[in-house]
Amino acid sequence: MKFRYLAILFALVALSCANGRCRPQAATVPAPAHSVFTEGLIADITPKGWLEETLRRQREGLTGHPEAMDYPYNSPLWAGEIKRDSEGRGADWWRFEQTAYYLDGLTRLAYITDDSQLLAVWKENLEHVLANPLPFKPGQAPSEEELAAMQDFVAQITADPNVDDHRKFKARRQSKMMEIKASDRPEGRLGPETESMAWPFAVFFRALKACYEATGDERIPAALEKNYLSYTHSELSMSRFLVNIEGMLWTWSLTGNDELLARAEGAWNDAFAELDPKNCADDSPLRMHGVTMNELLKVPVILYEYTGKTEYLDQALNASRKMEGPNMLIDGVNSSSEHLAGNDPLASHETCDISDYSWTAGYFLLATGGSEWADKIERCMFNAAFGCITKDFKSMQYFSCPNQFICTGNSDHNAFKYGKTWMQYRPIHETECCIGNLHRYFPNYVSRMWLKDRNGSPVAALYGPSEVLYDLGDGVSVRIEELGEYPFVEKIDFRFTFFRNGRVTREPLSMDFTFRVPLWCGEARCSGDGAEEVGELQQGFNTVSRQWKSGDIFSLELPMTPVFEDNAVAGRSLCYGPLVFSYSIPADCVVDTLTYDNLAGKKSGNPDFVSWSMTPAGKWNYALSCSSPEDVEVVRRDVSGYPFDPGCSPVVLKVKAAEVDGWELKENRFTPALPAEVKTVEGSDTVLELVPYGSTTLRLTIFPVQD
Repeated sequence: MKFRYLAILFALVALSCANGRCRPQAATVPAPAHSVFTEGLIADITPKGWLEETLRRQREGLTGHPEAMDYPYNSPLWAGEIKRDSEGRGADWWRFEQTAYYLDGLTRLAYITDDSQLLAVWKENLEHVLANPLPFKPGQAPSEEELAAMQDFVAQITADPNVDDHRKFKARRQSKMMEIKASDRPEGRLGPETESMAWPFAVFFRALKACYEATGDERIPAALEKNYLSYTHSELSMSRFLVNIEGMLWTWSLTGNDELLARAEGAWNDAFAELDPKNCADDSPLRMHGVTMNELLKVPVILYEYTGKTEYLDQALNASRKMEGPNMLIDGVNSSSEHLAGNDPLASHETCDISDYSWTAGYFLLATGGSEWADKIERCMFNAAFGCITKDFKSMQYFSCPNQFICTGNSDHNAFKYGKTWMQYRPIHETECCIGNLHRYFPNYVSRMWLKDRNGSPVAALYGPSEVLYDLGDGVSVRIEELGEYPFVEKIDFRFTFFRNGRVTREPLSMDFTFRVPLWCGEARCSGDGAEEVGELQQGFNTVSRQWKSGDIFSLELPMTPVFEDNAVAGRSLCYGPLVFSYSIPADCVVDTLTYDNLAGKKSGNPDFVSWSMTPAGKWNYALSCSSPEDVEVVRRDVSGYPFDPGCSPVVLKVKAAEVDGWELKENRFTPALPAEVKTVEGSDTVLELVPYGSTTLRLTIFPVQD
């Protein structure tokens, strides 16, 4: 009996530790006054199931092995000097942008998983940056000759009808940079002493934000306040420098310095950028760099969160509509190679866009409470995010595409870097931004799975196996476990455990619980404790307001049905819930040891991280022979293992198809366009087994359709 009581005591201690996660008290960040939901639970969310395994693979893969990515990740990062590489490629700020992406992802992963080694890397960078703010620097006015030469250059470029709008904008931007250099720089700026650091710092801020939310380190908002006050109006209002508005308004919420708010609004309203208030509000088409689009798109919606001015929200929603309609791909991300590229079946996107689009969509979700943004984030994460990496997280693509039948060192079918390495699965790439951004999107997803409503009550926003701790006030907290392997199953169970002063309590406690019915689900059902309080479920967010007690389970069923989606240009795809399904093309995978001139001599510093040459080892030239969901056979399988590994998907879809005559690789090394005329091979009718897009490397996702 004595041992039984000891066992119960130890169990309660374990529950209490799990409840508090044995961490310092996380900081409370004031919610933007006009947002529907708020975030800031990064220290209190624990991924489980396949999500936990995903982050483990990320940690054991590229995130934990920067040497495999070569330059600039094999450097001190922001904790020391990052020298220009021997080729001197790109702008001077590139290496700081790229390593800021990496640090943001590493930091969030570290706080989510309590990884001491990753935290040590982050803390070294944090301490160096906070301890070394830059001093006052006088402006450097150009000479009359330099100014005249620049003005002539801009005039010539602007008047040339053969120069596209993007190059004209870049020319005018050079002139603006001259103006910025002529201005004094007040002391207190954070980051290295390098030209154009305002953009890389906008990225680095996100790691600082995560750190403060996890630890409450009061040095961070104080340092950020001085940093943002050191920027001139010209700097803040130019191009991607505008993204600093994200950090300025967050810092304003903590410091109350109204000058930050005034500067943020002034910069946006005077924006000199490819996306500005004017073209956000009008109906003109957007033709711009995709990553810049996704980064700037968040600015007006964040301004709305903090000011409540509806013109900002209108700008953001209209710009999003204009961008997504002509450019959204079936895997959940807009095309970007590197500019917005339409939605032809060969249109691709950068891996950067997966992080940037999903992060920006998260702000739309917070600001509006619209469940469609959560749906969009899930489609992006469950499909595009997994589709551009090998499932061991040891190599990735710069460009990825819903249709990619070959991925080698010379198979890039996009006009940009045509025939180069950019679609190959590699641990190193010519330009390093995408491999830096890769580290961000899974930790970002986990950190925003659980949100709070305006009263601080739980909101289950993005789904996946996990648990979370909410502080409900007055010594009461609740741990919510999300059980089930969504999106591979239709049922999610939420189990509640309440604590008072750190101990499990069985007393009934009042609490609102908000959950989401995706817009793709037409007949959601709930059962278990609290189900009778809901009434008829609506698509979108629903709230249960009742008394709960420890051990209560609330179940949500989200029936999935096959849905065909037609591509705006040509072809058809098949979706099932938030998952897109593809034909996984059999592949010959060979380690590629060739030297490519465009890689500037960079090589993986770890022999376990290799580049792959993937060529089709079987037929891929199929057209769909069905168009009705009733023709699709849904097969649920009792399989074990990681659901994104080949052969381990718990659900597959079987469809009728036939081979297309004459549809072949272009020049034997490029994925071809869909055939203009679909003529099938007689006697080639077959049944294809489609698997989740995220479990594939070579794939056919947008099918030609048999007449």
